[in-house]
Amino acid sequence: MSFDGIVTRAIIEELNESILNGKINKVNQPDKNCLVLNIYNKKNYKLLIDASSNNPRINLTNLNRENPIQAPNFCMFLRKHIQGGIIKSIKQLSLDRVILIEIDTLDELGYPITKTLVIELMGKYSNIILINKSDNKILDSIKRITLDMSRIRQVLPGTKYEYIKDDKINILDSDILPSTIIKNLEKPIKLFRLFYTKYTGFSPQVSREVCYLSNVDFETKSNDLNIDELERIDDNFLKISSFIKNNIYYSEIYKDLDTNKILDFHVIKLSHLGNNTKVFSSTSSMVDEFYSLTSTSDKVSQKTSVLQKTVKNSLTRNINKLEKLKKEKILSKDREKYKIWADLISANSNYIKKGQKLLIAQNFYDPELNTIEIELDETKSSWENAQYYYKKYSKLKTSSKLLDTQIPEVESEINYLLQISSTLKHVSSSNEVDEIRLELEKGHYIRKRSKSKIKNKPSVPLHYLSRNGLDIYVGKNNTQNDYLTLKFSNRDDYFIHAKDVPGSHVILRNNNISEEDIFDACCLAAYYSSEAEQEYVLVDYTERKNVKKSKGSKPGMVYYDNYETKMINLKEFNIENLKKL
Repeated sequence: MSFDGIVTRAIIEELNESILNGKINKVNQPDKNCLVLNIYNKKNYKLLIDASSNNPRINLTNLNRENPIQAPNFCMFLRKHIQGGIIKSIKQLSLDRVILIEIDTLDELGYPITKTLVIELMGKYSNIILINKSDNKILDSIKRITLDMSRIRQVLPGTKYEYIKDDKINILDSDILPSTIIKNLEKPIKLFRLFYTKYTGFSPQVSREVCYLSNVDFETKSNDLNIDELERIDDNFLKISSFIKNNIYYSEIYKDLDTNKILDFHVIKLSHLGNNTKVFSSTSSMVDEFYSLTSTSDKVSQKTSVLQKTVKNSLTRNINKLEKLKKEKILSKDREKYKIWADLISANSNYIKKGQKLLIAQNFYDPELNTIEIELDETKSSWENAQYYYKKYSKLKTSSKLLDTQIPEVESEINYLLQISSTLKHVSSSNEVDEIRLELEKGHYIRKRSKSKIKNKPSVPLHYLSRNGLDIYVGKNNTQNDYLTLKFSNRDDYFIHAKDVPGSHVILRNNNISEEDIFDACCLAAYYSSEAEQEYVLVDYTERKNVKKSKGSKPGMVYYDNYETKMINLKEFNIENLKKL
């Protein structure tokens, strides 16, 4: 991971310059593995501590995170023990991703006491642990580790906290060079693996950088290195080590030159990733932006993909069902011929012989009285053949009436699922995904989860201002669409929606509306629709009073009349021209 011991050291240096001796005013827990400490030290700071398995980190943040309505138990525990406390020291163990924050506070009787918040940023083993400094006893942790979960170390209230050391070399108190390690290796190893397996705090990216600067291939085996290569490796290793020891950092995010996709970040220059970088004045701001762009996106994408798969499967089933029903509808339209056949068989029953396979008879329903051929079941009597066709006619007649109801229902179901699929493409937060999941649960498209103890605040619709300053609201899911259109809007507000395709409900507040305002709202409706990638999109707009919702219809599904339509060219639309509130 990029957040290695070196980045941790850079963060610790920043924290000592900013929040040391600061007061912890508030403890929040936005999700089960993440804490945000509000700290005052001449000004307000927010310290983010994330112990998730995929993106563990610690940094100062400016981003606002939604907190659950009911605080989790560990959050309440920390509020009791460290809220109001003063941060007296911030240290890193060795060059490892383990941070100790000592906090002076008061015990239950009002006597001074020091507690230590231990932050371990170890991938899936990451944890946040509060211990008593005096006896090293664990008070509690954000993740409790039992004997069943780990036989190496338990993390439970009442047990003694133990830092598990490894046999890696710490460059801060050792001068052992890579060449020395290579000469003493029992088995050869790929060069880039040498540094992060033998030196504390080094990540694969920094290991690759040493190789790159030394002009040695990453995959080169240690036993294939010559003397010149070993010398270059030692020199560049010492160069990077001096940057670390002297706290000389270059906080940069690296991007792909062609796609501009984010590749990585670090406080050591990663020349092997190229020169397409964004430079930051602080390590925290770099970390904050990197994870806000990648972590949230990855988490949302992962949750969204699960729901998209569910919606896609339901869509496939309903599309297949609709195709089958339409075929049955075509067959049912041809049902009259079976009644005619049955009547003709009955009328000619005296002329039909046993074992006859075909009846050729005059069709008295035909104005021209043409003859007709009717297939017969040779094993049945004429009466039984007639009954067979009467029953087939009756079945198709009944089926036709059912199909007249079923086909619109399935078409409505498909439209609804397409609307959900379109909505999922525009979500930007986990909370929004959870709301769509809840909607699918209520519709029995997905299995209902057990009730969560943590309830998030509901997300709100997007709010823009037209170029003339009028309010435009955009629903981000069907729940918001219904709320905007049926409850929030006034009768004379304008309702805007992409024509005949899934998309967001857009409400334009009626306050001396101009054509330019309608155009801006129509552009947003096109942008937040399933046709957003097309050049031209048709958009309908009408007064809100012309919008109705059928009884029993799905969330977000409405119909409207007395509307006008605009053609929107999305290639000429720049959403940045509209102010987003």
